[in-house]
Amino acid sequence: MRSIATILAPAIVLATLATAEAAETPAPPPIKIAVFPFELEDFSAGAAYVPPDDIDREQLRLSTEEARRLIAASGRYKIVDVSAANDPAANAGRLRNCEGCEARIAAGLGADQSMIGIVTRITRTEYAVTFKIRDARSGAMVAVEQTDLRMGANVAWSRGARWLIQNRLLDRAQDKPLIFAVAEIEYIDTSGEVIDQSADHLRRRRTFEASLRTDLAASGKLRSADLDCPANACSVGDLTVAQLLGMAQAAGADLLLIGSVQKMSTLVQWAKFDIIDVKARKVVFERLVSFRGDNDEAWRRAAAFIIRQISDREAELTRLAATALPRSP
Repeated sequence: MRSIATILAPAIVLATLATAEAAETPAPPPIKIAVFPFELEDFSAGAAYVPPDDIDREQLRLSTEEARRLIAASGRYKIVDVSAANDPAANAGRLRNCEGCEARIAAGLGADQSMIGIVTRITRTEYAVTFKIRDARSGAMVAVEQTDLRMGANVAWSRGARWLIQNRLLDRAQDKPLIFAVAEIEYIDTSGEVIDQSADHLRRRRTFEASLRTDLAASGKLRSADLDCPANACSVGDLTVAQLLGMAQAAGADLLLIGSVQKMSTLVQWAKFDIIDVKARKVVFERLVSFRGDNDEAWRRAAAFIIRQISDREAELTRLAATALPRSP
């Protein structure tokens, strides 16, 4: 009989080689990002009469410096000096209105990405802070994030910038899967059929729900979470949407998928599916579809169609859920 040491020897060698290989794998280089000075857009009632003053300009400078400091300290980015940028829009502090020209400028400075920060003055005590990141080569938008500041003066701008960078750019990993919860599908039969198919309908609904969970999670960008509610009593026909959202939040879900199917006649069924952003409490996806037939194959086709529709919106759903993070204090 072979000893345990003999059996484990190949595994130990493989583990050693894997460790050595991992140690030799270099970390990805930091992204070179050109962070342009924050800009002020004033939509307040007094904008036409009270121009930006030295305090406004100083707070914009502090906001820019705070953003650059945090981004550089993360190690994921390398700040590119933008002082050499010679562009009319940049010089005038109007990159926010140049339709993405900041990407071209950043590319000319050797950056991988561009970032502009915008402070929007709604009133003298209400502000919004936004950043926009673009790919320097293609000009495509990489991220747009925003938070608001209520009951605050302009001295709070840097605080808003700090919260935004920490919570929307750095703390939320780009490859972190979005968590979704699937409620049970409500079923309504108004066809008037004599044959009782309730057992088949229950089985098909559970299969449909299982397909939603497994197929949507197959890409690795979405991860399923279970709702803590009684079996066969977890649909919009059993609980209110508010109750389901509370359960989804308790499960740590970003999105809640609810659905309802109504059988209109022997061969025609209607299905309505909504995806609700748990934090924002708003519908971010909705589909009303009809499908023919009431057998296993018809239900499989309906499930496949809905899953394709959701998967096609995966990137948008991820962005919407990111912008629904809690507001800054």
